[in-house]
Amino acid sequence: MAENNSDINIPAWLLVRDENSITGKSKKRLHFLKKTLEHISLVFENEFFCEKYAGKQMLLQMLDPRVKLFIIIFYLVLSSFTSNLIMLFILALIPLLYAKLSGLNIKDYIKRAWLYIPVFVLIISIPAASSLFVKGNALFYLIKPDSFGFSNGIYFSLGGIEVALRLFLRAGISLSFGFLLLLTTRWSHITRSLAVMRVPLIFISIINMAYRYIFVMSNIAGDMLTARYLRTVGNLKTSDNRRFMGNSIAHLFIKSHYLSEEIFDAMRCRGFTDEPVCLDTLKIKSADFIFIINNFVIVLILLVGVKLL
Repeated sequence: MAENNSDINIPAWLLVRDENSITGKSKKRLHFLKKTLEHISLVFENEFFCEKYAGKQMLLQMLDPRVKLFIIIFYLVLSSFTSNLIMLFILALIPLLYAKLSGLNIKDYIKRAWLYIPVFVLIISIPAASSLFVKGNALFYLIKPDSFGFSNGIYFSLGGIEVALRLFLRAGISLSFGFLLLLTTRWSHITRSLAVMRVPLIFISIINMAYRYIFVMSNIAGDMLTARYLRTVGNLKTSDNRRFMGNSIAHLFIKSHYLSEEIFDAMRCRGFTDEPVCLDTLKIKSADFIFIINNFVIVLILLVGVKLL
């Protein structure tokens, strides 16, 4: 027999609507958990983002990872030693060209490589580009001469602006080539390439384990925050949030310590010899030689062009 709805007793506290839990200041306090979960999910989204492009059959994806790593390191060294702004601008365009030919989303690529760290470097280099550090002919004054105790004033010169632009371009070029390598190459291939280039195995093992641990610990932190978020009802005090975050950080630290020992013992039991393993066979093909020759010609044209200018 169907049960009469009037016989169902609902607790009075469930019928009371707590406005503080959905509006105002307490909403922001509650949703710090949700925002933290969103930031943690970005870690995994970034991995899927890289894996999506690394699996394509485009220009850089089809090349040997050792060749890509060598060419990218060569460009990074070149950008670090050159001071010509025209050459730096051209070097900044090269990874954009390769990104387009490799099927990357140019808008996302530019945002990741140029929007954050290079802009921050440009902002913090502005004081160093002033007459306090770089003298020259004044283009415009921040403080006029004989004002506020500065006899020569504070101004920006052409040399100072060039210094700031060099820092900005070098930071952007480094990130552009770095993201280009990560987005078009699987992580196991990168570590294998580093081993071929005689990078110490202990260093490769450290960065390899750190890369894996980022996702393991992010997953554990996400589970902890999800459990807390689903069990949260009503108002959250700021002190409670701080206490929870402190306990969570301590728990993650202890958990990572135990996991490191357990994982290392498991790896040793399975025959780990400190050498990175790649299931795919790396083989240099004719396309790799063509890619090397093309980049050699590009660099040669740049060097000759800079000398002619």
